[in-house]
Amino acid sequence: MNEIVKIRPFVQQDWEQLKASAEKDQHSGVYCPTHVSLKGNEIVGYLSVGVIPIVLTWQHREKVGPLDSARLMGFLEGALSNYKQICIPCDPDSPYNRLLPKAGYIEYTKPVKLYIKA
Repeated sequence: MNEIVKIRPFVQQDWEQLKASAEKDQHSGVYCPTHVSLKGNEIVGYLSVGVIPIVLTWQHREKVGPLDSARLMGFLEGALSNYKQICIPCDPDSPYNRLLPKAGYIEYTKPVKLYIKA
């Protein structure tokens, strides 16, 4: 019979097994784990809950220029300076796709869908 997954808080001693298991399963990366999921003694997944702020934004196409965008990014990074990582979902047509890499953001290249429960 298949065992039901168990969830417990992540501890630093989980890191190597978690990273190795995710890589072996061809997962794109492990980001700020707060919990691990287990079957038996094997780590089979992780959750990152409330650790990485997600920034959703809209800026007017014609009325917000490059200097405005740079000022907004400065504000954002100042407001979130206590966080190691920040996630900014970005529309493929957004001019921020040119700005974010220059500001040190790394593109997550695997296609994802963003789901929001409102």
